[in-house]
Amino acid sequence: MAPIILVFLVLIVVMFFMRRSQKRQESEHRKMVENLDKGTRVMLNSGLIARIEKIDKEANEAKLLIDEDKRVFAIYSLLAIAKVFEEKKSSVKED
Repeated sequence: MAPIILVFLVLIVVMFFMRRSQKRQESEHRKMVENLDKGTRVMLNSGLIARIEKIDKEANEAKLLIDEDKRVFAIYSLLAIAKVFEEKKSSVKED
């Protein structure tokens, strides 16, 4: 009887820590999405890298510029954004 109780206690502790970690990740993602602006480069869960053109927070969507030369746009859920790139200004001038 005692080993069964011990197993249940261990499972409860493991589930508690897993849920806690998941809540922390959700909170970090929510903060990241709140700080998004037009022109920010992002990477989606699929690995696609694009630039934000417009954000609709009510619909929880972002219009992304995928190909800057051909002006290709797509609309994705804000939940699909996995990473935000911090752009560094280079000293090289573009022609």
